[in-house]
Amino acid sequence: MLPIYQAAGIEYDVPWQVLAAINEIETDYGRNLSVSSAGAVGWMQFLPATWKQYSVDANGDGVADPYNPVDAIFTAARYLHADGASKSISQAIFGYNHAAWYVQSVLLRAKLIGGMPDQLIGALTGLVQGHFPVAAPAKYADDAVERLATRRIHGANAAVPIASNPSSKSTDIFAKQNAPVIAVNDGKIVKVGRNDPTLGNYVELQDETGNVYTYSKLGSIPKLYPVPKPVKLTAADLAKELSAPSSPKPSGPATAGSQQTAPTPSARKAASEARNAPISLPVTPAPASNTTISAPMVKERLFANPSRPGSYAAGGALQLKNATAEITSFQNYFSDVLHLGRNQYTLQPLKQGAIVVAGTILGRIGAGSSTTASHLQFMIRPAGNKAPQIDPKPILDGWKLLEATAVYRASGVDPFFGPGAKNPTVGQVLLMSKEQLTNRILSDPHVQIYACGRRDIQAGLIDRRVLATIEFLAASGLNPYVSGLECGHSLTGANGVDAAGATGSSVDISKINNVPILGHEGGGSITDITIRRLLTLQGAMKPDEIVSTMSYKGQSNTLALPDHSNRIQVTFTPLFGTNKKLSQEIKSILQPGQWIQLINRISQIPEPVVPIAPSKYAIRSSTP
Repeated sequence: MLPIYQAAGIEYDVPWQVLAAINEIETDYGRNLSVSSAGAVGWMQFLPATWKQYSVDANGDGVADPYNPVDAIFTAARYLHADGASKSISQAIFGYNHAAWYVQSVLLRAKLIGGMPDQLIGALTGLVQGHFPVAAPAKYADDAVERLATRRIHGANAAVPIASNPSSKSTDIFAKQNAPVIAVNDGKIVKVGRNDPTLGNYVELQDETGNVYTYSKLGSIPKLYPVPKPVKLTAADLAKELSAPSSPKPSGPATAGSQQTAPTPSARKAASEARNAPISLPVTPAPASNTTISAPMVKERLFANPSRPGSYAAGGALQLKNATAEITSFQNYFSDVLHLGRNQYTLQPLKQGAIVVAGTILGRIGAGSSTTASHLQFMIRPAGNKAPQIDPKPILDGWKLLEATAVYRASGVDPFFGPGAKNPTVGQVLLMSKEQLTNRILSDPHVQIYACGRRDIQAGLIDRRVLATIEFLAASGLNPYVSGLECGHSLTGANGVDAAGATGSSVDISKINNVPILGHEGGGSITDITIRRLLTLQGAMKPDEIVSTMSYKGQSNTLALPDHSNRIQVTFTPLFGTNKKLSQEIKSILQPGQWIQLINRISQIPEPVVPIAPSKYAIRSSTP
């Protein structure tokens, strides 16, 4: 939920922790969706009349539904902004629910949520936003659990296919021989081993937050992997190339009344339900032509025989599509994963220290034995001082379920790219995946990028936060001219591309709306307007440094340097492996035993309800 709270908070200038606190108080993060005594409904408990006035179709599926978490949280942020949250958050919360105790409860919970270490949030976010490690049809449950997955479950929120085992340190993922094994996140190769007595052929990958993923029992490891060809640029080459929506003030509260208390299952019951629950796949029907839509809140099952006519029509088609989405050839790999033409990449040794992007092939599944089918042994060690190996099953479940339920956007479609694409809002930009942002930026007429920098983006070398920042400015009406990414960086930055660009976590901007930064600084200037907009970024999207010739009182991440008179530099914490300070901070997060407890607890928490069809309270979006 963190990306949703933060994206909505940034768009509507509301502290994201307040949105999380309201969500906790109202529905226990979507686990108690009963209608209140006053008729309030959905994830953030809106009165239907208030929902009709302030509703937001935040995930772009054509309807604004209080039972969709993205729509509900964005609508809550819009309501709070309209009630003056940027001036008095307490007053806005009181407007949301006219009770003094409610205001104090929200603020206390927001303070507790805000007290969580940024590094812990980052490490967990890195864990849950990865790709499944095998790019081919795969299974990772034993036969008994697979049989349970075909059972019909009545009255349950079927979300987690298998249970966690606190004593487990690895998971076997079964797939056909020679199936490609891929990097689950952007990161750094920290070990490559062959014919190890215990691990066999193995690769260890460390992501940017410090989590380490081990791929062992591999059939083979490629000796080489593709990287973009270096492009040399001179200073002359570079020189040659080189607000929140308004709403009416609320006249009444957003929510009222009290809900029925939802039963809290024991850890044993939760684990039992998890073992018996099938994985869910989404089916999003097209909305009807009338304004209000009524459809049951149900989950689509995983079909044992999805190709049968009845199963195919009821969701099996999507299941088959997901099952066959795999890397079939090197040409497919270069064009779809790295977005490179044949003349734009070179091959380098896959060895310790290599920097790879998510989706890079790290190995192949080996042949099975007389007792075990062909498989990969997958392990995870989270960031932290002497962190132990944890049970990967809850994380693998999460990766599969995020793909299946399409929480952030309309199922099976990308409404922000391609024919019929819509202009995304600021919040929608911040919820885009790295792939969506890449496609969006490269086709966005409001963003200008020096030619070599476009190659950096195509090749996946640029941090998602940088891509989101570029589109964030464009969506804010501040069209950037990107003059510095990785390509062309220098140690001194004398050519206008700073050394921080080498990490892929920094961007230099030399023009806004075709007005040069050079000569346009000071209060009220285009530079000032842009920096103030960047200062509204929250949480994981908050830049470490915003460098120009201007600094701002009380803003610790702004820095004034005389050599930045021609550009604004926006920098984020670079990859974990290159930053010793971040390494020390990560190591102090959790003790080894605490990681085991945390992952075990995550596996037992009941999943929230995410409907795959619009509820009867859904309203057709008025935006095109």
